[in-house]
Amino acid sequence: MATVSEALRIAVGLHQGNRLAEAADIYRKIIQAAPEVADAWHLLGVLHHQSGEHAEAVRLIGEAIGRDPLCAAYRDNLGSALRAATQADRAAGQHRAAMALDPGWVKPFGNLAGALTDLGDGAGAADALGRALRLAPDNDGYLLRLGDCLYAQDRTAEAEAQYRRLDAIQPGRPDCLYRLGLCRLAASRVMGVTLAAAGRLVDRAALAEAIAAFGRAADGGHGDAGRNLFGTAVVAVQTGVMDDTTLERVAAAARRRLMAEPRDSVALSVVCYALYRRQRLALAERYFRKFARHWTAEEIAADFEMLLWSMVRSGPAFFDRLTAEPSHCFARAARRMPVAAKSDGRPILLVGCDGGYWRRFGAGFLESWQNKAASCALHVHVVNPPADVEAELMRLARAKQCGGLPLSVSFETIDLNALPEPVRLTYYASARFAVTQQLLRAGAGPVIQIDVDALLLADPGLAMAAWPSWDVAVMQDRRGRGPTRDFLAGFLAFNRTAAAQRYLDLVVGYIGRHFDEGRAFWGLDQAAPYCTYDHLVRSGGAPVLIRFDFEAFPFLHFLEK
Repeated sequence: MATVSEALRIAVGLHQGNRLAEAADIYRKIIQAAPEVADAWHLLGVLHHQSGEHAEAVRLIGEAIGRDPLCAAYRDNLGSALRAATQADRAAGQHRAAMALDPGWVKPFGNLAGALTDLGDGAGAADALGRALRLAPDNDGYLLRLGDCLYAQDRTAEAEAQYRRLDAIQPGRPDCLYRLGLCRLAASRVMGVTLAAAGRLVDRAALAEAIAAFGRAADGGHGDAGRNLFGTAVVAVQTGVMDDTTLERVAAAARRRLMAEPRDSVALSVVCYALYRRQRLALAERYFRKFARHWTAEEIAADFEMLLWSMVRSGPAFFDRLTAEPSHCFARAARRMPVAAKSDGRPILLVGCDGGYWRRFGAGFLESWQNKAASCALHVHVVNPPADVEAELMRLARAKQCGGLPLSVSFETIDLNALPEPVRLTYYASARFAVTQQLLRAGAGPVIQIDVDALLLADPGLAMAAWPSWDVAVMQDRRGRGPTRDFLAGFLAFNRTAAAQRYLDLVVGYIGRHFDEGRAFWGLDQAAPYCTYDHLVRSGGAPVLIRFDFEAFPFLHFLEK
């Protein structure tokens, strides 16, 4: 007959071989025969813990501790069972007891860190993991956990130091490279910076290091690293801090990704941005539409990047159709111009908005115009004007006309109730193109479209006299942020020339077509001018363009909204 120690050895072997029912049966028989054997109670408790029966595990291991209160392993495993039973506070006490009983044993330090994390004590968890690493300096698990613990507390520089220690021990680990990428991304500040401050505040070297780390981790098979690689590239493009060389490298990885997963919209955007940067907008459009076939219209409408690129059109057939089949969008509006602009050659500042925007910004803009742009007439166009806004504008227009001050107004009424809010806002921003078209055809202008939520710094009308022969003047974001952000609609001027009017007709048709087909979204009023100009450059007949750099724009100050 086997002795207790032999039976215990057999049970442990079965336990380690995952033959849990047989092991449990022997543990119970030992307890029945020799209840003073603490190891049997302990190991049966560990088995129940491994089986998910944590309350029973706590009871059994507690019985073992009652028989041998000075065993560090019992205390530590009781702590693990208590933590699994969502009693993290009691668990931490048991792990601390195990540490006191055996200060040179590393395992309780790591387990204490887990319990403290559950309790929300990140600093305590980091301290416990640091003490574990003093006992086991090269332990990869503790290095990774300490880095994660510090990163979760926004102590990214300290976290990065731990990941770099791990990378020195085990170079090229994808999970470590991914985390290094996260730390470098945080150090770059690109995710939280405003567009206006990006050029000053983003650490481009850190950003490049983040992208490189994500790329290496993705090559090693880390799925989240691939998503972060493409997502970071898109954010960097949109923030205006992505250099062409890095973008091309990420685009190469994005093309490989699309071969495996053609529905990855962020990877698709990266490739399209890279083609746009190379002045290959027509190819970018064809590339996008090749992969957009895998998407339904509803899926495109729910994905921001897909929506943006769905509004980019560059093919000749599209523009030929604009001429052959005029859109119905702006024709559906009931537009009236009770106080018409004079055709006296004076430049016209045109602001277009809804009633809410006029209430918020109109008074400030009027004062700005009177103080800074006296050479220009002003035309205000309001979509679906509330009665009080219309009455106020009519009073101002009549008073200024009588006093010789050039203010004209127009209004339009159109049912936009079926459109979601971003599309309604897009219509308010886009309707002014049709008004500009109307003013130029009537012989008024040149027309300068300006956002009402801006203040004038200088008189663009006076500056026009010094401009060389021109058709269109644009405010351009030279940072290569994409075809929906290149020509900014906050300032766009059209001269009284045939080339400018041909260009404007196509822009109005471009916008109208997207509304007619239910494909309009925020940014359409910027995609249309840029893509139309790109098409005319390639096909002939492009207007003569004057470009102002958005970051050093001389005429407007844009308000924070």
